[in-house]
Amino acid sequence: MLTAIDSDVIKTYVGLGLGVGIIAEMAFDPQRDGTLAAMPASHLFEGNTTRVAFRRDLWLRGYEYDFMELLAPQLTRRTVEATLKGEGADPGL
Repeated sequence: MLTAIDSDVIKTYVGLGLGVGIIAEMAFDPQRDGTLAAMPASHLFEGNTTRVAFRRDLWLRGYEYDFMELLAPQLTRRTVEATLKGEGADPGL
């Protein structure tokens, strides 16, 4: 049994024929990882929660809003700004 934290290392081990690997779905690119096969396994694991924290009194840059929306598409810039102002429903902020 081998252990690695980095998904690229895991994929390298699998590519060398050293067994199977478990990686996050977002770490698999069908075009780049064409010699590997992916099988969904979400039914085997509990969900994970990721949190993003930022100070309410600081100005957020555009790329920070973009990053939050990549993590959770419902967190649009408009939604985050409205929530910070106390307007509307809290979408999980």
